Amino acid sequence: MKHTRLLINLSVATGFALLWHVESGAQLAFATGADAQVTADGLHRVDPSQMDPAWVREDLDLSRYNRVFFMPTAVVFRDVAERNVSVRSLDANDVFFVTDARKRRLRNTFGERFREAAEVIESFEVSEDVGRDVLMIGGLLTDVTSGVPPEIRGASSQSSVGWAWEANIIMELRDSMSNEVLARTVNRERIEGPFDVAEVGPLSGRITTEWSNLLMRRLEELRELSSE
Repeated sequence: MKHTRLLINLSVATGFALLWHVESGAQLAFATGADAQVTADGLHRVDPSQMDPAWVREDLDLSRYNRVFFMPTAVVFRDVAERNVSVRSLDANDVFFVTDARKRRLRNTFGERFREAAEVIESFEVSEDVGRDVLMIGGLLTDVTSGVPPEIRGASSQSSVGWAWEANIIMELRDSMSNEVLARTVNRERIEGPFDVAEVGPLSGRITTEWSNLLMRRLEELRELSSE
């Protein structure tokens, strides 16, 4: 799904969805018919009317976990060939090569912002150790692509690009004692512009903050739906 710059609509919509689940006392339901899916590791797809793409164990119950342990984040980029780009050849939907320096910055920034988002969770205590009441949480960005070329011939600080980053934003939950996968959520998001090229670097921190907050909201949604 696509969202506009600053992800304001995403934040509002997800907040309303979570509020509805809390107030309505909705219970976890699984997809049926053409929407029904079971992953190779035994996770069943949650009814799409309840939440965005999510797969969980049939007996999922997050109420037995009081603490969370955060696994290292991971960011995986799509393999895109490097090419020369001029202002005249820019296209709003082009996907561009990402330099090692930009990859490193995004990985570091996402790791920092994911941890910061975890610190404000109200339903769980953050733990530095595993245990029987500890849920392990992993945040991943996969198939990451960029709408910003590494260099633009004839560009100025006001050169414009149609979008900044696009990625699969994934959360994976595991039992800390057995390492068994309990749940997985996936959102595909593109940060739409247009943006001046000079804006994209500073904007990346705000983007990774929003993506991290999204994963924390998904965690809360699953907790509310799965608690017996």
